[in-house]
Amino acid sequence: MSRLALLTGSPGARQEALATELARAGWQVRKLPFDRLELADVTAAARGAEAVFHLGIRTSPSLRAAHRAQLEAAAAYAAGLAARDAGARRFVHVSTVSVYGRPRNLPCDEGELKAPRTALERARWQAEQAAWLACRQGAPLTVLRPTLVYGPTLRAGAVRALAVIALFTRGRRRVPIVRRGPVMHLVHLQDLARAAVHVAEHPDDAAVVGRAFNVGDDAPLPLAEHLAPALEAMGHLPGRVLPYSPRLTSVLLWLVRRVPDRWLLGPANRWLEAAWRELAARAGAADALAPRLDRESLHWMAADHYYDIRRLNELGWRPLYPISTAGLPETIRALVAAHQLPAPTPRGFLGGGAL
Repeated sequence: MSRLALLTGSPGARQEALATELARAGWQVRKLPFDRLELADVTAAARGAEAVFHLGIRTSPSLRAAHRAQLEAAAAYAAGLAARDAGARRFVHVSTVSVYGRPRNLPCDEGELKAPRTALERARWQAEQAAWLACRQGAPLTVLRPTLVYGPTLRAGAVRALAVIALFTRGRRRVPIVRRGPVMHLVHLQDLARAAVHVAEHPDDAAVVGRAFNVGDDAPLPLAEHLAPALEAMGHLPGRVLPYSPRLTSVLLWLVRRVPDRWLLGPANRWLEAAWRELAARAGAADALAPRLDRESLHWMAADHYYDIRRLNELGWRPLYPISTAGLPETIRALVAAHQLPAPTPRGFLGGGAL
């Protein structure tokens, strides 16, 4: 008889990737979407489940930040108590490394001080804290904290950087590339799903219950080394090298943090969306990957962010995509095939034009 897994949270690529990995491992999957403000009857849905996986919820940007954080925390707490009341063996809460804020020690391990910097990061930490509260009340919690997630089915997060490249490099064969840049740690979506299944199936409860695990690939790299294979897969060649100054980036970030979104990021994102729609229409691509600037991305550009994944490795988990230089080109080819990115031409995207 197959084991039953309940997936809670907003539907999306992460949920689908996890459902695929669970089915591959012989699990029966039940999904409970949290796509409204009212929480569903999680306890009833969890009945008979051996594992409950909570992947977070999406909330409306029109809500106040504090309200959005409360909704995320309530969803995580409800999923945890449902796992406890159903007698589940595992409650896996998928959080994020952004709960650490800027790492003070590198590589950043799971015991690092939690100091989220933005409203979004604070909401993720508040949700994780709610899961830990459920753990103290008897939920068999395991927390996963993935690094920057990429993959061919994602339409948000790190993959939006690919749309930025497509937008600002169209018509160019050689593209300037930053010298080194901040060290960034990525993980493929399939590897995140595999990690969730791995901790759910681990035979030693004491090794995973009540513990948190960073999830990343084996090779955090400087931004330039992530970009080079991505540019090649998009039909470009690296051009002249641009200097990178962490101090200058930090100063710019300091200024941006003091300008309200409605005056800076809001207008910038509206311009990016309009420019992307124009590009996508001419290239026959969809507009789901419209570039977007956010405060989290700016923080990641201002400092190194890489993480210690030895704790998860010690459980026997290894990534299928140990380095992004192999996974990113594959992701780009899949996005082009799905008409999410414009197809490359001999002269670069679209073969001409200027912003």
